[in-house]
Amino acid sequence: MQNLPVWYNIEVSFCILLGERKEMFQRFQFKTKIILAQNLIILFVVITLGTIYYQKVSSNMSERILEDFEIVSDSVVNQLDNHFYVLDKTALQIAANPEIVNKFRKLTGSSETNYFQEEPLENAEIVELLNSYNFKKDGIKRICLYNQYHDFVYTTTDITTNSGIDKWFQSKGFRNVEKYFEKENHHVYYNWSSNDILNDTGMAEKSYFSVIRQIKNHITNENVCAYVEVQENVKWLSDIIDHTDEGTYVMLFHNDDPVYVNSLFEQDENKKELNDICMNLKERVQDKTAVNIHGYSAYIRNLENAPYRAVFIKEKDPELSFFSHYNMVILVCFILVLFIAVITEMIIARKLSKPLEQLNKSVESMTLENPQLEVEQWKNNDEFVRIQYAFNAMIQRMKEAIEREYASETNELKAQLFALQSQMNPHFLYNILAIISIESQEDGNDKIPNMCMRLRRMLDYGSHMGDGYSRIKDEIEYALDYMELMKVRYEDSFQYKIDGGEQLYNNRIPKYIIQPICENSFKHSFKKIEPIWKIRISVYEKDEKWMIEIHDNGIGFSEEYLEEFYRKAEAFSFSQMRNTLEDSTVEGMGIWNIYMRMMICYENDFDFRLYNDEEGAVVLIGGMLK
Repeated sequence: MQNLPVWYNIEVSFCILLGERKEMFQRFQFKTKIILAQNLIILFVVITLGTIYYQKVSSNMSERILEDFEIVSDSVVNQLDNHFYVLDKTALQIAANPEIVNKFRKLTGSSETNYFQEEPLENAEIVELLNSYNFKKDGIKRICLYNQYHDFVYTTTDITTNSGIDKWFQSKGFRNVEKYFEKENHHVYYNWSSNDILNDTGMAEKSYFSVIRQIKNHITNENVCAYVEVQENVKWLSDIIDHTDEGTYVMLFHNDDPVYVNSLFEQDENKKELNDICMNLKERVQDKTAVNIHGYSAYIRNLENAPYRAVFIKEKDPELSFFSHYNMVILVCFILVLFIAVITEMIIARKLSKPLEQLNKSVESMTLENPQLEVEQWKNNDEFVRIQYAFNAMIQRMKEAIEREYASETNELKAQLFALQSQMNPHFLYNILAIISIESQEDGNDKIPNMCMRLRRMLDYGSHMGDGYSRIKDEIEYALDYMELMKVRYEDSFQYKIDGGEQLYNNRIPKYIIQPICENSFKHSFKKIEPIWKIRISVYEKDEKWMIEIHDNGIGFSEEYLEEFYRKAEAFSFSQMRNTLEDSTVEGMGIWNIYMRMMICYENDFDFRLYNDEEGAVVLIGGMLK
């Protein structure tokens, strides 16, 4: 058999593999294909949009972080620059001071003795002059004046020893100063020392940096071969760097040599890696440019007032790392939820496709009396359409039935309310007509017109049913007319009083709830006691409710009556109202009639209490202001 080319074998294998995948996809059911297709599209769209969003947001966050890093680093450099400027300015002013120039120009002694140690008065004058420069500047560590003859004078906020001064003149540092100023156009020398040679007490060594200028007569340009050195503690620089931005590694270079690293740099385990990054950055990165490199944010800035270059390095902001991890977690969670959704959709689709026909039949036969769905098997495939129509029809039937039921109950309650109120109209007329009949038998009695006027107003008030409500003011006036009529009958044997509540008079309450209670006092409470009979009506507000109390000084309610009333009120419901109305008569309807009307108007949100106090019976009625 002839050998076939490799490319041909690969093509055949690919076609076979593709055909197997196609046959496997075709074996899926139709609903499974739809579910897989739509969820794969959703997954692709979400991943694409999420990637674009992540790239955009992370880019903006990186730019913002670099900008913030530049601002903080510039703040540190500006503080350093300002302080170096202060040190150099102080050194320059001292070096050009005529008194100091003249003093050192006269010193031509040997190097074996320090002139200022042998001449304390001269030393005191120079120290006083130096103090005027030192202490008006915040916290300069030390100002030193010295020459080639080992004459040395200083002012300091730190310890300085004579032996330390001798060591300074013998050190390489002093020789470097002399060599530096021997050259032309060298005006200022910057020194950086890891220990304080002038303090050899054995205490903790404090590194410092200093600015040195040559003392000279700037008028004649005469060199005096003396120097002024203004020193500052490196701790001052460390405090500025460490407190300005935590987590930032800082290194200062003088030319190519590192002269300072901050404490965080010294403590880091990756010190060598950071040191290599700093050494590379100072050559590759431009001044005043922040970049991201090797997982760090880096920034380089040259000092303007000193020959130093500052390199700032900070690990990438945790906010950006958190954002990356957060997006990864969200993506994983979304894929997991999508996977669960696919599985759930497939399971639900398979289960719901079987019983749709029986479900449709059950919905068509559903009523309010029998809201049950009985599903056994499935046959056809058009169940979704038919169940939609059947369900909509069922809902419409339920809606119509509920509306009819609600309208029926509403009309029935309104009818019961008007029936209760209509019973109150003739309730008191029997007694009033009897009073008029008695008074009319007396000759020349002028009380009849007043009584008839009040009776007319009462009849007029009762003839306008309206919606069953009235103002508190109108109810009070209605009860007042009734009590005035009763006062005509009993004269001084009856007294009444109405207290407060004028601010509530415009609130609406059910009609006929005050006068019937006043009438009950005459029918029951006053029968077995001697006059004077008293009725007091109080109107007030409590807990956002209107309250009306009717007091009398009669015999009060019996314990049996109160027990029977509260027992009946607790068990009373709307369904019992029709039977109560059918069994009721005009006599004996007063208090219970009012209770039923309050229940119709306020349902359960009202107060209705019967009790006795030290004077007699009390009826308390209350309802919501709104």
